[in-house]
Amino acid sequence: MTTYKETVDTLCQLLQSGDEADRCYAARTLGLLKDTASVETLIERLKDEDLDVAIDAAEALGNIGSSEAIPALIESLENDPSGEVCTMIATALGRIGAAEAVDPLLKICLERPEDMEWDDDWDTWWDVQKAAVTALGSLRAEKAVDSLAALIDDETQQDMEPTLLNTLIRISDTGESLVIGRLQNQDSLPIHRRRAAHALALSSSGNATRALGRALTDPAPDVRAEAALSLARQNATSYLSALTLLLRDPDGEVRHAAIKAITELARNSGSTPEMEDVFQTMLTDPDPGVRAILYNVLLPVVGSSALSEQNFQAMLACTSDSHADACALLGANGNPGALDKLLQIAADSSAHPMVRREAATAIGKLGRIDSRVLDTLEQAITDQQQVVRLAALAALMELEKTGQVTPEEQEQEDGTTPLPHPLDIILGALQGEITIPQPATPPVEVTLDTQVDNPEADQESRAAENEEAVENAAPELELPETPAEIVAEGDVAPAMSTLDAIAMANVETMMKTGHPEKEIQDEITQEYLEIVEDNKELMQRMRSNRKIDAQEDIRRLAAHILAETDRAEVLQTLIQALNDDAAIVRREAAASIGLLAQRNPQMEALSDAVGTLITQLAIGDLDQKITSARALSHIGNRTALIPLTEALTAPEFTLRVAAIEALVHLSLNSQDPAKADHMVVRDVPPLSIARKLMERLEDKEMAVRVAAARGLAEILQPLQEESFTRKAVEKIIDGVTLGTGEEARLIGRALRRFDTDLANSILLANLKQADDSVKRSVFIEMIEELLTERDNPEQAA
Repeated sequence: MTTYKETVDTLCQLLQSGDEADRCYAARTLGLLKDTASVETLIERLKDEDLDVAIDAAEALGNIGSSEAIPALIESLENDPSGEVCTMIATALGRIGAAEAVDPLLKICLERPEDMEWDDDWDTWWDVQKAAVTALGSLRAEKAVDSLAALIDDETQQDMEPTLLNTLIRISDTGESLVIGRLQNQDSLPIHRRRAAHALALSSSGNATRALGRALTDPAPDVRAEAALSLARQNATSYLSALTLLLRDPDGEVRHAAIKAITELARNSGSTPEMEDVFQTMLTDPDPGVRAILYNVLLPVVGSSALSEQNFQAMLACTSDSHADACALLGANGNPGALDKLLQIAADSSAHPMVRREAATAIGKLGRIDSRVLDTLEQAITDQQQVVRLAALAALMELEKTGQVTPEEQEQEDGTTPLPHPLDIILGALQGEITIPQPATPPVEVTLDTQVDNPEADQESRAAENEEAVENAAPELELPETPAEIVAEGDVAPAMSTLDAIAMANVETMMKTGHPEKEIQDEITQEYLEIVEDNKELMQRMRSNRKIDAQEDIRRLAAHILAETDRAEVLQTLIQALNDDAAIVRREAAASIGLLAQRNPQMEALSDAVGTLITQLAIGDLDQKITSARALSHIGNRTALIPLTEALTAPEFTLRVAAIEALVHLSLNSQDPAKADHMVVRDVPPLSIARKLMERLEDKEMAVRVAAARGLAEILQPLQEESFTRKAVEKIIDGVTLGTGEEARLIGRALRRFDTDLANSILLANLKQADDSVKRSVFIEMIEELLTERDNPEQAA
């Protein structure tokens, strides 16, 4: 007997003899395994005394899709008093595609069974009706059309109207004609016409499209708006001109719908003759708001098809527009004729920083190098706004890769000092050669966070926005549609988490009243105080990370950008930056070295960074340690193996996770020490690393245990150590039961990396020996994840 068949048999036994929880878990997993051998047992559970079990059994039968279950499902639909069970049965019948279920489904749509139970004040028949109507649509039950149409006009069924309309569209042309008739009936209420317009988006027929086009002139604004959106869903480009007219509609809802519809059609259709006509109309529109809409519409279009010369000139004529999307569009379009306008915007200190950012980015995309371009971008590096600084550096890097010196500049260079390379400017920025002028008053800083991802960080603190500061800094400017984090440069108090706020409130209370610490402990549990203590270092690091010195930030951003090129002088400069006085520069340099090594591990000078990175792995701050571990893993020098194994016992769990991932990658992808001339004093073989990871399976942190399980799978797979591998799988599974079991699904997915048959046999043995349903549920979840793959495995019932 294969382990797969044994799994099905074991789950079927649990479905018959287990408690309620066992039967629910077993039914759900059997449905996901989709083995027809379980159908008979699942049919028996349709009459289970526990409603949840019966519901799960019905869902499982629908997932399996066996026609063998149809008679039993119909019998339960007609006789089961539970609306919840019947709802799932109706859904299952629709999934299976049972033609013989049409009459029973239609009957339950039209007649409420006398014995069907209420759920407090809710009539569960309504849920059954909705599921049955949807199932009839899946079955394309032509005979149901007239009855379903009659249901729409039943005043007691108005909440069912959208479902009924969608079903009629799905069933046949006859059903679609009925829906079109409802849309065109001006005597009906606007809500009914709007719902009909929404349903017709499901149809691709010419009749439906024409009906929606006529509905653009409906007297009710919400109907016009819905018709516009439905035409976009149908990709009805022939109605673009009509949709453009709706941009002038007196109703705001209609105008908003027209914007969405045009945007969607542009993205789906690209630059067609019809679209070009629409673009021309909007670009010459006197309303800057309409033009701003078009900039956003055109962005995804010009990537594959540039603007016509006529439309490009029309856009340049909008000289008063300083809009972020307009700059982005000029860059994406690629016409060098836009360079003068972009240079003007990038140099305009009164423009909004997000607009200047897009202008600088667009300059890089145009690929034209001359003295004006380099001067403007070098000046932008010293801008008071971080987003502008980063964009200028990125533009210089883009020019270094793909830019060409203009013919005019080449003529002027004869007999003069040649232009510097864009890369030289970036290297100078990292080395501190470019300084930022100090403003008379502190600016409002628009920041982009390029720090290392840290799973411990409180994400809420990153979302704080100082709206008052923005208004004071640039009251005359309209904020762009793309939101940005707005903070004042310097010491910025980050937004507190709820936990931190409570802690601060308690500290303030103690200081005001002079009460001893014991009074606070009387109000707060010891467990809470331990959490506060654990977060103390984290909050200190978060606050320090928010204090950004502008001069250091230029160098940090330069280090960040330099990861995009493999030039030897870049690597040497980054290695020097590992010893920079500024922590953020050291961290960014380490991250960039790691990226360079990941892209090109054969770079000879990479080993020059190993010693410094190992030192920072030992004594740096937490972010530096994590970044150094990742960089070392990609450099491929096995000298780092011993320091990384020492980091497995670090007090910070995020560093332990990073060390596990780095060890695994380095173990499997390192260079031969002798050939690469690496000074490896004591090597650590893969099996020794596996033993170290085995110890981490008992870690108190779930993330560490999961990382260790994944790492073991990767290391052991090529070793073919069957005995050790079995021991590792057993310990991985045992570790789940030692905790709360919350990582069962994560571990189940990690077990896929081992031999599936081996892992499944060990899980089955544990499942059979488990002495309570809680433990059994953990093993069933792991089996389910091991043997099935779903789109959203986190969505566990």
